[in-house]
Amino acid sequence: MSALVAIFAMFIISALGMIVLIWFWLRQRAQREPKPVRPKKAKRRKAAEAAAEPEPEADGLPQKTGRSRLISAATLAEAEAALALPAADYAAPEEPAQPEPEAATPAQPSPIALAARQAIVLRQHFPPHRAPQARSWLGGSPVLPGAAEWPVNPATGKPLHFLFQLDLSEVPPEASLGLLPPEGALALFLDLDWGPGETFRVIHAQGYAGTPWHALDVPPGLAMAYGDEAALAWPWALTPAHGTQILPRWPITPRLIALTESEGPGWPHNAATARALLDAQGQNDLAPALAIADFHGADGQAFEPCWYGYPQDWIAVQIAAAALVHEADRASRTALHDPYPGLDETERAAQLKAVREEAQAWFDHALGNPALAPIAPAVRKAFWDWLATHRALAERVIPAAVEAAIETTLHASPEEAAKFPEEVTARVAYRHALARRTPDGVIAPPPARLLAQASGDADLAATHLLLLELPDNPAIGHHFGGGALQWWITPEDLADRRFEAVVMTRAGG
Repeated sequence: MSALVAIFAMFIISALGMIVLIWFWLRQRAQREPKPVRPKKAKRRKAAEAAAEPEPEADGLPQKTGRSRLISAATLAEAEAALALPAADYAAPEEPAQPEPEAATPAQPSPIALAARQAIVLRQHFPPHRAPQARSWLGGSPVLPGAAEWPVNPATGKPLHFLFQLDLSEVPPEASLGLLPPEGALALFLDLDWGPGETFRVIHAQGYAGTPWHALDVPPGLAMAYGDEAALAWPWALTPAHGTQILPRWPITPRLIALTESEGPGWPHNAATARALLDAQGQNDLAPALAIADFHGADGQAFEPCWYGYPQDWIAVQIAAAALVHEADRASRTALHDPYPGLDETERAAQLKAVREEAQAWFDHALGNPALAPIAPAVRKAFWDWLATHRALAERVIPAAVEAAIETTLHASPEEAAKFPEEVTARVAYRHALARRTPDGVIAPPPARLLAQASGDADLAATHLLLLELPDNPAIGHHFGGGALQWWITPEDLADRRFEAVVMTRAGG
């Protein structure tokens, strides 16, 4: 046993000795190898920069020399598959799309240019009506919203005459050019006594849904329309005292029409305009005007009333009698178209004098009766028999006198006018039409209108809008010397509702 211990001890001592020898040999070898010389820092940096080779450009994913434990097997498989694919062609990154410059917005036509392509025409209702919902008319007396008052001439203090009112809600929106007020009423007053400066007043009576409209009472100081010229303006008048303060009332409706380009300034007189007015009228075929042939009997020789009910009222007698007086006076001043060619000068003068005195008597008698009171059949026959005794003069005036009598009753008393035969009423419809078709073509004179071309070559047309033009129209009592009255306003003043800036001009006449 002791021998085994001794052997094991010797083995341990030998192994330890062997280890010590190996350590000593390795230490001696390490001491014999030269130590590397460490260069200065600056020189080492310069040498490193000079020896540095350019780094290769990355090609796809970075090359891996081993597998990291932080990457999954699936991700590593995808990366390695990507490295195995052929390199894709290089494509420069796309420049961000630059927005295209916006096209320049075309300049919008000015309101003045737009107004030259349209017209808001005032279509008269025929026969006239008194519908309670109607709020647009020519003549009569005003009914306006809000607190509107009857204006006066500031120079004289006298009330102005009422010409026109328009319910602005009736104007087609596309016709207003974005400038005309959409609600309320536009009203026009004018000094028809032809006083200083021909004073006028344009009123915008503001009104909205629910705003009450009220009638303006006729001022007691309102003068006779047309003053000393009233006897020439009204068919029933012989002196200014027989005139009227109020013009005939005719209801209207605004209608929009399109106009074609005009070759020159002013209202376009062409076939397209005539057709547009005819369409706006809505009635192609109108009865012709009364003619003397309508007062000849079935044999073409007798002198008879055109319908059994004439004269229908005392105003009809007054109109015919006044026409005979005027005609007798005219014939006495000139020998042209002598109604009594077979008489010598003395006999002719005596005949004209007798006619005039008798006509004056009938006029005075009619003036003493209610104008619209019906006439008994016996009186109607007596009056016509008297006309027949003066046929030479009567035939010259009777068509126009009967026409005026029908028209006067139509606007003054629609109730009485409703008793007329339709064919009788129809004979004066042409006087209130925008256009009418005739065998010679369509007749369409320039109408009453707003926001349109003006009549004539107006100096203001380059800077102002035609707010309103009213042409001469005896059928509704508009006597403007054969021309037209025009009211102008700038687009800016219209947009700002500055109707006090409106100016008036005349055209033609």
